[in-house]
Amino acid sequence: MLQMLVMLAMALGLMLVATLVTAPLLVLSGGTLSTPALLVVQAVTQLLTFLVPVLLTTLIYYRGRQREFYRLDFSGPKWLLGLAGVVVMLLLIPVNDWLTVWNDSWNLGRLGELMRSLQEQTEAILQQLVAVDTVGGLLANLLVVALIPAVCEEVFFRAGIQNLLQRWISADGRKPWGVHVAIWLTAILFSLGHGELFAFMPRLVMGATLGYLYVYGGSLLPNMLAHFVNNALVVVLYWLVARGVLDIDPEAPLQAGLELTVCCTVAAVALFVVTFTKRMKTSR
Repeated sequence: MLQMLVMLAMALGLMLVATLVTAPLLVLSGGTLSTPALLVVQAVTQLLTFLVPVLLTTLIYYRGRQREFYRLDFSGPKWLLGLAGVVVMLLLIPVNDWLTVWNDSWNLGRLGELMRSLQEQTEAILQQLVAVDTVGGLLANLLVVALIPAVCEEVFFRAGIQNLLQRWISADGRKPWGVHVAIWLTAILFSLGHGELFAFMPRLVMGATLGYLYVYGGSLLPNMLAHFVNNALVVVLYWLVARGVLDIDPEAPLQAGLELTVCCTVAAVALFVVTFTKRMKTSR
């Protein structure tokens, strides 16, 4: 727990550093950041807030054991598990879409109005980033909006918070349920950390899914790959709309039927059980 508190303290401090480092961009732009400036702010904030604190924490407490701590196994079998994790995440899109619609309908009074206003501002910034129609813009977004968050957030939330929570809860080795508590507590923090109350439930499910992929996959690769593909789909969808290839509203719900949603969810759970839990039992 002390290690996690140290890591969180460094994350808060480095978040302030990221703000100070990127502040001149806001001043020079007259208060409104251009898209390239937003990309710089996004990249710097992600790297300093999420990646560096974990790297420093493991350098202090796990020197020489970082590879084992992070579960840095990128061997061939882990790539196959990563592909399976991507399919699991894709199959959960319909149920997450239902959760998004339900979550967005919450009536939380004045607090809800404030949170919705903040969420709309965040979504406006994201739309400014991804609403590009050039190949260069697409590649930049795949790097800054999709890849960097997938790596940094998975290192911070799964290899950092979830890992340390599990070690703390199950320190005496007599709490086998500690892994599940760590996964769901981390998923809650992951969802709250995005600051979008009206997207809390779908992100909670996404966070838990990534947590289980990390634990049962035995590597950072499956959850990072699934996270990247999830982000990249949004980037590519907006790009195709901006290019005129698709004539749809990227923010509109899929409106998948109940039968399709149930089938996809059952298929996701079945694939996970067969692929990941079976692999863990075999490895034991």
